[in-house]
Parts: sequence; structure tokens; C-alpha cells
Amino acid sequence: MIWSRFGVSVEGRPLEAVTIGTGLRRVLIIGGIHGDETEGLATIGPLAEHLASSPALREVTVCIARDANPDGTAAQTRGNARRVDLNRNWPASNFAPGRSRGIQPLTEPETTALHELIGSFTPELVIVFHSTPSGPFVNYDGPAERQARAFADAAALADQRWRVVPNVGYPTPGSLGTYMGVDLGVPILTIEFARKHAPDSAWDAVRACVDALLSAPRPEDANPETTPR
Repeated sequence: MIWSRFGVSVEGRPLEAVTIGTGLRRVLIIGGIHGDETEGLATIGPLAEHLASSPALREVTVCIARDANPDGTAAQTRGNARRVDLNRNWPASNFAPGRSRGIQPLTEPETTALHELIGSFTPELVIVFHSTPSGPFVNYDGPAERQARAFADAAALADQRWRVVPNVGYPTPGSLGTYMGVDLGVPILTIEFARKHAPDSAWDAVRACVDALLSAPRPEDANPETTPR
């Protein structure tokens, strides 16, 4: 595997990604976007190694972006080095300018680089790792309920706390979820680990859930009579 640089942060840290597999289905996994929500980052290296030997990669191509906010991770802050929340800086229909969101979408080098990566990779499913005190759960935007339930069901086999939460209960203007899921119609899962989630438990969930998602057929493959001709 070769991790390549797809951009740099405000403070010059590399934004890295690796692409694994040769299949037509395309899945993008983002290890983190809020610098104080790092519980999923420890799973990224093992996940890449695990996927490299997965037979599912004959049908699927996975792009893993290690960390979309390395400056925030280094400082343990939600936003980047300019204190912009990178999950509120997207050209979504509900974007609202503000000090913590940017005066316009894609003002930050991190969101610009990730936006370009998404445009070049053209995923049909996006998975983003976060964490919250009320986790672990799976939130989703766009036509992703089936994938969200598959993720939560697989994770719950090892940890019964996992469940699907369709609505987080507060507005998310300019979020990646709104941009990809609502505006573009690309299924996107927001994986909310518990804060201080045990690393072994987080890895067990990620491995089981990604395996379940990659091995599941597309809806049109499962129901060929509904596929347009």
C-alpha cells in the first residue's frame, strides 16, 4: 500500500489517502474531521491492512483518507488551525457563513483538498468517523438507511450499545453529510464512537461493519427485477 498526499493542512501537515481494490463499487472512508474526536483514527492503519487481503476488494474499491484535520488532531481542537469547523465548511444547500464555519464554503485547504478527492474518486458510499459522549451509534444522510442498519447490526454483535440514530437532534449547516447525502444523493454514514471508546472495541466494530458493508450486494443487485433496462 502506498499512502499518497492529496493536500496539506493550514500548518503544512500532509493529508494522506490510500486506494485499495479494483472493483466497480467505490467507498470512501474518512478517519476523522474533528480534531478532538480521534477515537476512529487508531483503526485506520489496521483497516487498510485488513482490506488489502479482503476478497471483497475484487468487487469494491476503497479509498481511505487517514485524517482530514491533522492540525486539529495535533492540538486536540474541534476545528482546524484557523478554528474553522471543517464539517461546517461544505457547499451544502444549508451552508450559513460564520466565524466557525467560514465566510463561504471551502475556504479551508483541508475541505478544498477533500472536496477534490471526492470529485476525483466519485464514491457511491461515504463513511466518516466521529465521536460523541452519547455514542456509539450510526447517523446517516441521504439514501443510506440500509447501510446504516447493516453497520449497526454488525457492530452490535460485539457491543450491544451500537444503534442507528437517524436524527442527531440539532442543525448541521454546511456539513459534509448534508452536502453529500441530501444535496448530491450519495449515501453517507456518520459513525459516532463513544468518547474514549476502547481501541480494541472500536477496531472490532470497524472490521465487522466494513466487512458487512463490502460483502452486501447493492440494492439493484439484490433485486434485479427493479434494475432499469
